[in-house]
Amino acid sequence: MKYTRIHSKELDESVVSRWLAMLATEPLYHSPYFHPAYTQAIARTRDDVYLLLAEQNNRLCGILPLHHTPQRTTVIGEGLTDYQGWIREQTELPDCAGAFRQTGIHRLDFNHVPATFTEFQDYVWKGSRSLTMDLSGGYGAYQQKLQTGREASLFKKIDTNVRKLGNKVGPVNFVWHSAEQRDLNALLAGKSDQFVRTLGEQADIFRTTWIRESVEMLHSAQAPLFAGVLSGLYAGDVLIAAHFGIRSGKTLHYWFPWYETRYAEYSPGLILLARCAEAAAEHGLTMVDLGRGEQAYKQRFATGSIALSEGVITVPAWKGFFLRKFWLAREQMKSSVFGQQLRNLKNRLR
Repeated sequence: MKYTRIHSKELDESVVSRWLAMLATEPLYHSPYFHPAYTQAIARTRDDVYLLLAEQNNRLCGILPLHHTPQRTTVIGEGLTDYQGWIREQTELPDCAGAFRQTGIHRLDFNHVPATFTEFQDYVWKGSRSLTMDLSGGYGAYQQKLQTGREASLFKKIDTNVRKLGNKVGPVNFVWHSAEQRDLNALLAGKSDQFVRTLGEQADIFRTTWIRESVEMLHSAQAPLFAGVLSGLYAGDVLIAAHFGIRSGKTLHYWFPWYETRYAEYSPGLILLARCAEAAAEHGLTMVDLGRGEQAYKQRFATGSIALSEGVITVPAWKGFFLRKFWLAREQMKSSVFGQQLRNLKNRLR
């Protein structure tokens, strides 16, 4: 297999056409992160976007978007991207290390590669999962599945809080998508405040110019098979919760939710997610992907999950071997009694 690296500015219609065709070969490619529009939006905000192309018998059979400079190589979108990996024909598995050797790449860390992408299996350190909501039978069928299981009271609680919110604040209204920049600004301001309040100023990703510009680009993307979705929950004229995500095909990726904390007693985050799922089903979507993480609200709404892998590919391979050994030793230390004692000491010294 032959591998080449091209800059995003060299991406022409023939490559995009093959890219779109390959998306139809794998259900996991329904995630908007694998769609060319996602990579193209980020390429408009950064000049270091490249694509590795895999060819077999002069036929393009694999594409891997990434950021590349002489100093480092990272997955496309870096920490923004909740699904990573090759877009490729299922009969042609790329050789990751071989591709890197041919194109001058020395290291690539990954943490959101679907576990079924076997071309990465030799480089995996650990696994995680992305929780999902199955809407393939419609929103009513989804509700019924949760109500007959562990979350029998979830939707009753949501309905009760909607009534309380309506009585005390104002009529509750949900908007599936707003194209207004001021609404996006309100969400990003609220999300920034949440990041700073809970994790510190260094966690506010929207202070990074390319991230904010990429989100704005994705918000303005409104094609039939790929679009940004900015949803809002109002009580009267007050925006109490909002969410920005991206959809591709029949999948909505639930990405940046936020709610106004002074209305926390009404669980606006739960109301928002329920309304987003209901509207998604009405718009013909069959899955809401909640992303990696085991937050309580995700577990309450989830009906399934997608296994993910984390690891590193290096050239030469021995560097990755020692990096993995170091990581395992560190994890063992963190879980040991001594590791717990160090954490306790660190907490006392703060």
